[in-house]
Amino acid sequence: MQNPSWIFDPPEELERKVQELAELIRSSSNVVFHTGAGISTASGIPDFRGPNGVWTMEEKGLSPKFDTTFENARPSKTHMALLGLQRVGILKFLVSQNVDGLHVRSGFPRDKLAELHGNMFVEECVKCGKQYVRDAVVGSMGLKPTGRLCSVTKARGLRACRGKLRDTILDWEDSLPDRDLMLADEACRKADLSVTLGTSLQIKPSGNLPLITKKRGGKLVIVNLQATKHDRQADLRIHGYVDEVMTKLMKHLGLEVPEWTGPVVVERAEVAKAEVAQAEVAQAQQLQCPLKEEPLAQQLQCPLKEEPLAQHNGTVLPVPCAGQAPRQRREGLRLECPSPDTGPTPVKKMKVEPLLT
Repeated sequence: MQNPSWIFDPPEELERKVQELAELIRSSSNVVFHTGAGISTASGIPDFRGPNGVWTMEEKGLSPKFDTTFENARPSKTHMALLGLQRVGILKFLVSQNVDGLHVRSGFPRDKLAELHGNMFVEECVKCGKQYVRDAVVGSMGLKPTGRLCSVTKARGLRACRGKLRDTILDWEDSLPDRDLMLADEACRKADLSVTLGTSLQIKPSGNLPLITKKRGGKLVIVNLQATKHDRQADLRIHGYVDEVMTKLMKHLGLEVPEWTGPVVVERAEVAKAEVAQAEVAQAQQLQCPLKEEPLAQQLQCPLKEEPLAQHNGTVLPVPCAGQAPRQRREGLRLECPSPDTGPTPVKKMKVEPLLT
């Protein structure tokens, strides 16, 4: 079912625009993607303004239709293509408005991801800030208690934290999480290309973040089936299904879309070999010494070390403890982010616990 407000580029024009996007990506050094509900419709989760969208159905007095449960939803081609772009060092950071958890369950590293509106599978301790990634939705929304307690053990074997856990899903009046908003803002300021996928960019402040890149001299590309709030600011607008656009894009870039083999949670990303190779070239030019050359395709082969979700049995995410001053919290968070000066960051497995009832 198609929405009358949807816009489709003719096939030849769509191909030309995707080729232009590929060229923009090749000429950029810091690419940030922004995702909205439109990338998850292929996974069976409704968007907001589509023909069966949440708000569209509510206006008709009907309940939105889900073709699957959140636990059974599979990451779409777009989710997996974004993971592929991150693995080879093209995608530097991902900003998402989605709460369905599909980016995390696809294996996208959490230190390269800002989930501005929360995650249905994540609950956090109000006392110490520890986050738990569950294998089922946590059962509440609106930053409400889930009925479970934090199991963090204090130093020297003292008793557990026992702080109350709450969900991470924002309600309309809730402020965006400090950590995610700060990382997203910083990424957009560093980016020379921002690409938005499947979002009308209506919700503030999330929808305005891509403009930061534009205002600082970068490019903005909008991929959506409907007109968006910031179309006039875009250097390129692509009207088509995001899965089709991303599949074509990966072909133009000579990359494969990774296959999804089951829910995987990765805490930190490896530095892609392409980035390491670029750093080595720059260093060699300074030292005027020859480099051992390798084919680009070989340099880009950098799979993440992953484990199936079922093999994890606990979780921890480096988040600042409650009660710290904002300045201290921000400084602590920056230390957790990989820096070009510190070299490759080892992959750490995100520990995941089953949902306890």
